[in-house]
Amino acid sequence: MDSEQQPQPQSLSSPDDPVERDPTAAGAGQQAAAPAAAPTPPPRPTGVPPSRAGRLWMGLLPALIFLIVLLVFIFQNLHNVKISFFTASGSFPLALALLLAAVGGALIVLCLGSIRILQLRRTVRRRSRMARTADNGQR
Repeated sequence: MDSEQQPQPQSLSSPDDPVERDPTAAGAGQQAAAPAAAPTPPPRPTGVPPSRAGRLWMGLLPALIFLIVLLVFIFQNLHNVKISFFTASGSFPLALALLLAAVGGALIVLCLGSIRILQLRRTVRRRSRMARTADNGQR
């Protein structure tokens, strides 16, 4: 493979030329610093900007995949099993029993998570109110 040499950029001064010095530079023997180049802005995206409808479709795709997997699970587990909970008992399809257990667990997590979010919001509101009264008291 032949290696072609790239032309080297020509410098304004050669090694033999005297170096121009700024008399106002901090040190007597220091070379003047070149001005910093302005930062270039990042390139703009050329594609279509995201929209609510696009985000909806992107959220719908995982939901459809989950629904298909769920339906396959339900149709493969249709045999009945006996379920007992305290004094109640009955016979349900296995998939339905597992689905109800998962929904019940999700509801418990939703309730506990909502309670925690409400506690955190109340704490933030209380702290911001205290900060405002402290600011007003200093003025």
